[in-house]
Amino acid sequence: MENITAQMEATTLQTEDSPKSTISDLKSNNSLWWRIHVFTYDLRHYRERPDSLERLETIVDISYLSTPYFNESEVTQLKSTLLSTGKTLEETIEQTLHERLNRRLKKRQESNDYRVCAAHDLAPIFEKAFGLDHKQLARDVEFLKLVDGNGLGGGEAWTGLATKSICGPKAQPGKKKRNNNRKKTRQPN
Repeated sequence: MENITAQMEATTLQTEDSPKSTISDLKSNNSLWWRIHVFTYDLRHYRERPDSLERLETIVDISYLSTPYFNESEVTQLKSTLLSTGKTLEETIEQTLHERLNRRLKKRQESNDYRVCAAHDLAPIFEKAFGLDHKQLARDVEFLKLVDGNGLGGGEAWTGLATKSICGPKAQPGKKKRNNNRKKTRQPN
């Protein structure tokens, strides 16, 4: 635990004097915004996707903000991004992980399993910070095609997440009319 705190403090010193970015600043850089989406997607889907796992396994920074997703200057920019809470992303990561590790210390002393889970611990931090909906991301057909075909390099062709519902029109309130005269047939499996 002390080692983790020391690493986080060392990282904090590097970004304290950096200029603060906003989410709008990040969105204006299409390539960076693309890689942020791929990063958050990978955090949730590394168990089903070998390419996601491969990318995540190369991360060495305790905050998970590092290559292959981001270069050094982008990491500094991301960590110093001012969120709607008034805190920087770095402060939010540090505070949230510290809270989760403290809970784990209490719950898992017998098992000695204090690891941070990418899907349950990290992904929600970044999704909330960047205003991303992980379900929408996982259903966006164009996004998934670009990730499959280009990995982290798909940002130039990406136009953003679909703005309309991908699953069809929204259900209308009211009673659904039933047609009792319709023959029910079974579809073959």
